[in-house]
Amino acid sequence: MAEEESGIVALDVAKFAELTESDGVIVIHLSADWCTPCKAFTSVFHATAENNSGDVVFASLDTDTQPELGAAFNVKSIPTIAVMRGGALIFTHEGSLSEETLNDVIRQARAVDVEAVRKSMAAADAAE
Repeated sequence: MAEEESGIVALDVAKFAELTESDGVIVIHLSADWCTPCKAFTSVFHATAENNSGDVVFASLDTDTQPELGAAFNVKSIPTIAVMRGGALIFTHEGSLSEETLNDVIRQARAVDVEAVRKSMAAADAAE
């Protein structure tokens, strides 16, 4: 698959479960093959991935072939960008972003305190 060759992980349920166990930053491009704006954003996503290789995982999610994951992200329109850290969703954006903006989002995600995220998630689970 072309995306795997470019260093971008093609997400399915099993791969998603594996990735969310890490503390690292995961940037997910939610899209579909028929979506013209998604295709236009792909070049920005790939360029950003090339410039941030190493400590950030870039993944693509086809909402048509993986509808359960699309539903888990509560996708209402595509493209959607989702950023996770420490197993928690910390950022979502419907629509395209510029490479500069996406790099800024990644910079902020790197600065997130993973332990604080875990404590917040634990508190939310306890409240339920």
